[in-house]
Amino acid sequence: MKKAINLLMLLLLYVVAASAQKYDVKCLRGDSVAVYDVVETIRSEDTYYSKGEKLVFYLHDGDQVEGVDKFYYKGVIDTGGSIGYAVIQKDGKKYCTLSENLVFSKDNPEGVEDKVLTKSDELAHTIQGRIFYSIIPYIIIALLFLGVMVLNILAMRSKKIRSIAVVAIPACIMVGTLLEIWAYSVLGTNCFWWCDKNRYGFFGSLLRIIPFGLIVFYQVMSIKFYEPVILGEAFDGDVQDGISVKPALISILAALPVVIASALICEFLGLGGWLESVLILVSLLLALGIGVFLSLKRNIELMKSKKLGLLLTLFTIVYILGCIVAVWGLVVVIFKLIIQILIVGVIIGFVLYAMPEPKGGGGGNVTYRTVYYDEDRKTHDSAYARDKANEKIAEREAGKHN
Repeated sequence: MKKAINLLMLLLLYVVAASAQKYDVKCLRGDSVAVYDVVETIRSEDTYYSKGEKLVFYLHDGDQVEGVDKFYYKGVIDTGGSIGYAVIQKDGKKYCTLSENLVFSKDNPEGVEDKVLTKSDELAHTIQGRIFYSIIPYIIIALLFLGVMVLNILAMRSKKIRSIAVVAIPACIMVGTLLEIWAYSVLGTNCFWWCDKNRYGFFGSLLRIIPFGLIVFYQVMSIKFYEPVILGEAFDGDVQDGISVKPALISILAALPVVIASALICEFLGLGGWLESVLILVSLLLALGIGVFLSLKRNIELMKSKKLGLLLTLFTIVYILGCIVAVWGLVVVIFKLIIQILIVGVIIGFVLYAMPEPKGGGGGNVTYRTVYYDEDRKTHDSAYARDKANEKIAEREAGKHN
């Protein structure tokens, strides 16, 4: 009897562990999160969910919900950057909300597995995640580059300010770029959440992308604006006489392809283990080292000091990495924003191309229409119909020759 009771208790615990999943609401931004209706589709005994358009209610910090499932929403036309939604249950009805605003509740019985949240969702609620899911670090980055811009302008007008700007400008650029690199290392492309069209719509995203693009442009050009400050009035703008960036940039961009090529060569030759690791590491160091060494050598000659040349080259490397992250982020958000418009434009263009010209119109009893002739001199109402007819004619002629 006792064994039967224990077995029953274990069975009940298993059922609870398999079904009950409680989640606490912990909003990343603000103190509430929208909850939408959910569309449930059953195909081949599998259940699929999609986000509905109706906003039903809001959840607030500290609320608790029961998680049912997880799905990703991409909108009507999208190319990636999908947003994770959790299917939740309240009062016997299913809804959906952004999964990034949920944390696995400590009220869950022991043995209950989290089947809703991803590592990205969990990361969002770490200290680093909460920092970069807030707008503060991005405002700091923007202010730092705005400060660089102001210092550049003032430094060209005052020798006293120039002596301060020589140190302050690279310091601001390095802090800004290190913040960008840190954000990207923590969140990946999700660090550009603040201009995501899936969250803020087309125009809301566009209003954020425009200043983002201006800051990225200035960030890329900032080292060129800095050259007259550090080199003084003697600098004439000649690239050969300026800060050496190109060799280091080429090396950094080439590092990943070189590593991939080395790995493929090792695979082809059947090399593995420590030998493969050593060869890949050596190829990486060579790829990075050659360009960085050339930049270092030129910067030492430029500054006429090994110490200053080394510091300038280290600054250059951080600057390059920050520019790569910023430019890549800008490309990603712009591509997500405009691809929808491009695809719709192509569809509209194809429809207009295939649509026959109107056969009637105003202007009394005169009727105007454009006529398209195929290879047999037969008439058609559209270029699309003519091209199709020509394809059939070509197939027919090919059949005769065969």
